[in-house]
Amino acid sequence: MSIPRFIPLALFAGALILAGCQATDAPPVDQPDTLVTVDGNSVLRTITPGLIFGANLGAWVPETKLGTTTRALLRALRPSVARFPGGNISNNFCWVEQLVSDNDHLVWNDWSWGTDVDEYIAFIKAVDCVPMFSLNPFDHTIDGEPHSAADEAAELAGLFVAEGFSGAYYEVGNENDGSWNPMLTVNEYADRFILLARAVKTVDPSARMMGPVGSGTSDWIDGFLDRLTFLGATGFLDWISFHRYGGWISNSNANGIDLDDPQEYADDLAAIRASLDSRGLGRVKIAVTEINAAIWDTGCARDQFTIKQGLWLADALGVSLLGADAANVWIHLHPGTDPHALIDSEAAPPAITKNYWPVALPAQTLSSADPAAPVEVLAVIRELGDSAMTVYAARKADGSLGVLLINKSNRAYDVGINLPAIPQGVTGRRIGPAEYAAASGPATVATTTSLRRVTATVPATSIVGLEIR
Repeated sequence: MSIPRFIPLALFAGALILAGCQATDAPPVDQPDTLVTVDGNSVLRTITPGLIFGANLGAWVPETKLGTTTRALLRALRPSVARFPGGNISNNFCWVEQLVSDNDHLVWNDWSWGTDVDEYIAFIKAVDCVPMFSLNPFDHTIDGEPHSAADEAAELAGLFVAEGFSGAYYEVGNENDGSWNPMLTVNEYADRFILLARAVKTVDPSARMMGPVGSGTSDWIDGFLDRLTFLGATGFLDWISFHRYGGWISNSNANGIDLDDPQEYADDLAAIRASLDSRGLGRVKIAVTEINAAIWDTGCARDQFTIKQGLWLADALGVSLLGADAANVWIHLHPGTDPHALIDSEAAPPAITKNYWPVALPAQTLSSADPAAPVEVLAVIRELGDSAMTVYAARKADGSLGVLLINKSNRAYDVGINLPAIPQGVTGRRIGPAEYAAASGPATVATTTSLRRVTATVPATSIVGLEIR
């Protein structure tokens, strides 16, 4: 199943509506290569609150890296939630002691050099995010002292409430369906989820619980839902959380980044939504708490730091707006040699990586200045198919529109965009191969306006964001 030709995407956070003219206006005289129509009257979904874009943070980042520069770079990405303490480390992290173990939980290492929970709280307050914490689901023993996972989860919930974060987001574990982590059967995982969810919600009834935090397998999600249903515990679940990578790229295979893959990701989201609906769980939301173009095997650099990775990220964020309720790109602060990183934590001061702007441009185009504002997704009708170009559009709190175009093809297109109203001004920006390689930010895109149509040239293999007032 491919994404239908009606492609929505409009963020709505206010009641202002662009002044416009009627459909009887004379048609524009320009003849672009292809047409796109943003249908201001066709609302496909409303996301409340608008949590689509979130950040992934790690406990391995020293607090000294969380200063003014990092805060400004993160704010520009417009995340509304910030996930911590990271990915796989979540299963082996004792936040109370700031210690980390291997998967066997026998030897615990001092991580006081990294970010602790108090520093995490201070940072997310500074960047105006709310917490999304991945809880350790395992009871553990440190220096002969037993530690209850449920007790530590409840204590954390109490701390968040005291810091003004009632209703925070809590995942349980991370990818416990994968052999790279302490593995649990789906029933064992569901039982631990219920135990920790009960502990957290006893302290904060408004807390949002997220599971099963899988590595992308639908069987794991369905089995988790079946177990909760069998135990009469679906009331503990507020969000389905899972991870989506475009593929595994290794020296043992010939895989590369597939620019059609985001549309398969859309199918994943639709399948999860259908699975929830079939169980009467339509209220449960969907979060993709790790998303990126690929997982690379050690020593394989195929398609790393290329415009293809940027195109995949931008397209996947657009798809997330259509089908998900939250999407956290993996990962924000990390050494710049990691192809997933958005901010190089090893630079002094921290600096953007090549994949920063392919995330920032879509986020800025498709969200209001306040990223937590409710969003309304609008329909977009287009002539080109998914393999050539995808298009997403957004109406913001101040009444402006954002239109995101991802040209996956090797040719440029003059695109005519029919709008709901006559625009008062248009600003265009792009990330193409040259801008991606330079990691210096978007270039200006020239536009022309004729009545309700804006025309812009979208270069080959580029991301173009239009701000339309």
